[in-house]
This record gives sequence, C-alpha cells and structure tokens, in this order.
Amino acid sequence: MKLNTNVEISPNVLLQEVDDETILLNIESEEYFSLNEIGTIFYELLQEHKNLEKILQELQSYFDAPKEQLEKDLIAFVEALEEKKLVKI
Repeated sequence: MKLNTNVEISPNVLLQEVDDETILLNIESEEYFSLNEIGTIFYELLQEHKNLEKILQELQSYFDAPKEQLEKDLIAFVEALEEKKLVKI
C-alpha cells in the first residue's frame, strides 16, 4: 500500500465510544473491531482526510515518532481495517 492511497470508511460501519476505547461494528458481517486511544486518533483522521499521505502529515504533529514508524503503523492499521471490511481502498 502506498501513501497516495485514498481510504473510504465503509457505509456498513457503526462507531460507538465506550470509556477509553472505540468500537467499530460492521453491520453486514456482525464483526467488531476495538480501537484504543491511538487507534481512535488514526480512525478520526481517516474520517477527516481519507488520503494516507495527509493523515501521515497530521500524525507527525500528534506524535513524537519517526516518520517511517508512523507510516508503518498507519499502513498496518488500514490493512487491519480493510481485512475486517471496515474500510475500502
């Protein structure tokens, strides 16, 4: 997956915040995915920007981490969401 990829949140996803986590539910498959605080930030940026390059730029302002590590984590996150059919590439 490349940084110029655009990601679309599936219309079949419901989101619910519970305490310190966010639960994503695919209403079609009835599978859910739990996000911690950092995953929630990643997901909110996906909702706002859709383009991985723009999201990476935003992540750099949130976290004091090397760009390469943030890129690796972002791509792994999006791939995990795609596997659960929570986003479309």
